[in-house]
Amino acid sequence: MTCKLRPSTKRGDPVLEYQWASETWRFYAYVNIWIVFISAMLMTRKWVVPYLAAGPEIEGDTCGPFAYRENSSLPDVKPGEGFDFHTETHLQDFFGFSNICTNWDYTPARELTAMIYPIFEYSLMIYLGLDFLATKLSYQRGELNEWFWTFSKIIFPLNVFLGTQFRMIFVCIAYEQVQQHTAGFLGFQVVLVLVAIQNTLFIIDSNIVYPSLGGIKKTRMAAITYLCCVLFIGFFKIRATIYVVQNAKGADWTLKDSPIPNWKVGQLVDRIWMIINAIMPLGISYYRSKNEAAIKFTITSEEPSYVGHEDDEVVGLTTGGGHGGTKYEAVEVSI
Repeated sequence: MTCKLRPSTKRGDPVLEYQWASETWRFYAYVNIWIVFISAMLMTRKWVVPYLAAGPEIEGDTCGPFAYRENSSLPDVKPGEGFDFHTETHLQDFFGFSNICTNWDYTPARELTAMIYPIFEYSLMIYLGLDFLATKLSYQRGELNEWFWTFSKIIFPLNVFLGTQFRMIFVCIAYEQVQQHTAGFLGFQVVLVLVAIQNTLFIIDSNIVYPSLGGIKKTRMAAITYLCCVLFIGFFKIRATIYVVQNAKGADWTLKDSPIPNWKVGQLVDRIWMIINAIMPLGISYYRSKNEAAIKFTITSEEPSYVGHEDDEVVGLTTGGGHGGTKYEAVEVSI
């Protein structure tokens, strides 16, 4: 048994107490993903744009982003030559338009963005864990039906797995492995849809009321309205992403002109998807974090066995082990 010298001072009870609301960590996650987005855009503007425009360091080198593009829709882009980031990226070739993800497709923005990306992934994983615990506590209080608890137990590990695989967008290079690169993003889209479904069903099944929204009926109406928006735009976005994963190019319907001048249909879908899934949840999660009870955590440990002070020739040794027993034996301790 390992013993410790008895400390001469005690600074308080060895108990750590914390209170965290799951929606607070969801809010942190969305704040962090925007930190990642903005950082990637700044790094791309500073280093990637001039790098791609200048072309390879060795004239005519066709390695990396300057390689030959098979079936390219951009005839002005030549192997071994520079190209414009804003109008001639590989994503422009594949999808017919660029989106925010282009900002981490090229070196050094890809590597640097991957370094700060964990602030989003970790906060998302904490949210998923806390939300699962909050759901279990609500279920044990009798606020949820059995079917919802079963549903939560099924999608929790699925969300954790798909959420962690989003990091593959940095591992699988977009212009070399577009299908694998896009697959990580596809999984993340599924996570966002499942989270929206679960949150809405939780509000309905547990009879949550937000008085500031005008009572239970308006609370449910607001939740269902948001879910319908997520499912509607998610249907088109996920459908388009699945096509890319299967065919390594954008679906024909996404390449058609939209009602907005100079915008493709897929580009319009992408922008609406971003608003509903990356901007609106900032406000929703913040609002819910201020109106829901936090989960309380108490962390402690068993007290170790202590021996007397260093200057004692004979000291008392606790025989109760880590359980803090009160019996003592006289023993000699050599220091």
